[in-house]
Amino acid sequence: MIDLTTREPRLNIHPGEWYFGNEYSSLYTVLGSCVALSVWHPTLKLGGLCHYLLARQPGNLNNTELLRNGGAGRYASSVLPLMKQAMQSYAALSEYQLGLFGGCDVILNSEIGKQNILFAQEWLQSHALNLALSDLGGTSSRTLALNVNSGQIELKHYAMQV
Repeated sequence: MIDLTTREPRLNIHPGEWYFGNEYSSLYTVLGSCVALSVWHPTLKLGGLCHYLLARQPGNLNNTELLRNGGAGRYASSVLPLMKQAMQSYAALSEYQLGLFGGCDVILNSEIGKQNILFAQEWLQSHALNLALSDLGGTSSRTLALNVNSGQIELKHYAMQV
């Protein structure tokens, strides 16, 4: 871990990326049908954010290939276990505050957002993890910023232009 006084200001998490640690003061992302899981430890001042595009990888890809090629963050089925592993390396999962965001309907008649939400909810339930905050579904995109010092979430909604 690094000295908290030397943190970088902000890390932008792009689709398919994830981060867990304390090198940044805030973590930021923009969401449409993608979903982001935020994690924060109030005592250790650790934070994490993943921004996945789809619930599961295509059948012809396995987790080993995804890890080797840097694509694990694109899919909930591969990135959520990575986040869990990173969290457990510092503290018990029950000590973290979790948030789940995104999954809006950006493409007419698409189920992508709903599938992304459902996968995360089922995964969290199967690991007995509870959400402190969620903002899911709907028809507006969102920006999300996690303050790693305080755990505060700043969320803004933007109407989709059709």
